[in-house]
Amino acid sequence: MGAERANQKLGYLLAAGAATLWGVSGVVARYLIGSEHYAPAELLFFRTSLASIIIVVWTARSSRETGLWRILPGRVERGDILAFMLLGTVGLVVNQGCYYLALSHIEVGYVLLFQYLAPIMMMAYGVATKTESITGGKLLSAAMSIIGCALMVVGSSGGERNNALLGTIFAIGSGIGFSFYAIVGQRLQRRYTTPTMMSYAFIGAATMWALINPVWALPWSQYRPSSWIFFIYLGAIATALPFALFLRSLRYLEPSRSGLTSMVEPVVAATVAWLWLGESLGPVQIAGGAAVIGGVLLLQFIDDFPTTSGGEKRSAN
Repeated sequence: MGAERANQKLGYLLAAGAATLWGVSGVVARYLIGSEHYAPAELLFFRTSLASIIIVVWTARSSRETGLWRILPGRVERGDILAFMLLGTVGLVVNQGCYYLALSHIEVGYVLLFQYLAPIMMMAYGVATKTESITGGKLLSAAMSIIGCALMVVGSSGGERNNALLGTIFAIGSGIGFSFYAIVGQRLQRRYTTPTMMSYAFIGAATMWALINPVWALPWSQYRPSSWIFFIYLGAIATALPFALFLRSLRYLEPSRSGLTSMVEPVVAATVAWLWLGESLGPVQIAGGAAVIGGVLLLQFIDDFPTTSGGEKRSAN
């Protein structure tokens, strides 16, 4: 029991670390799209391509193979090929593509509010497939976190004014993609290492973005040294590292728990936007941030509420 609890705490820390990195990267992406006028597909091409290179190098360094096999991801069973393809196309391309397109229409806080309906989707899937249960603690945590996100949006200047329908649709699409990534990723984690999973997923996603945004169509001559610093940041710190942390958290937590813990992302994003971009952070937003953090802490420390529906509780190992 003590080892299981320690594993759960590690899972929460990994998910929170991923959310923190994603929160900062959302503000950076908003800045690049809104102020530097980069196209979402352009940023996503560099983000996934550079992340793929980093992950393949990581895989090679951790591989036990020799020769040519050393630079390739681990072998995949034939029955899992489709799952890996969908992990890259739906889990990454749809998730990231819709997220960046939403950022080009609405504020980052509003985007994250709808994206973080994902934990509710994960819980619904878990109950439908009887792979996890709904407890009072989960429901209360979800309610506090969603209300907190809503307060952060309502309390911001323009949070209600800029809620364009198209941006909202993209934000919900991002949440669906994120849910898919977490659910399929957890299933694949049972048989494959994190580097192997990420290699196939990101190579597939990078290939998709290369088809959508061909290399020869990019304005290479317009990229400054600062552009490449941002691209490398997006590939390494905003993508490879947080996705690795989040996938690792799924070894110790149910997808809905990892997703709920990741709801600290809007709090981080709002704080960074306030410090860097000068966006407002009033009392209502601060109260919303406190509610989100309270909901995440509740999820971690109050885990024995009665089950309301769903399957048996799964051991986190």
